[in-house]
Amino acid sequence: MDHSPSAAPTPQNVTPITHTTRRAIAVSSLTLGVWGCLVFWWYPFGIMIASTATAMALLSIAMGWRAGKEGQHLAWLGLFFGGSGAGMAVASYRFMQFVFDGIVPQLPLPL
Repeated sequence: MDHSPSAAPTPQNVTPITHTTRRAIAVSSLTLGVWGCLVFWWYPFGIMIASTATAMALLSIAMGWRAGKEGQHLAWLGLFFGGSGAGMAVASYRFMQFVFDGIVPQLPLPL
């Protein structure tokens, strides 16, 4: 009986082509974040886009997925723009509630 250890399986070659979906999630978090910052005033579309960008950026950061030609962390920029867009959307919505409806926001701010 032969009890010699079996050879470990060869790892799959990772090329820039093999993980296109993962790279696309990291890049789309950046593009959706920028778009969410551009249309933050368009409620609820702006906050939805910015929140989606933030969620995709957090997923990419947690999984370690990078994008770009040399593997840049574009998801960090997506997190910045997505968070900024969502923050601007909530702030402008609360401001419009205060100006037009006379509703004073309570602390902590209920969303």
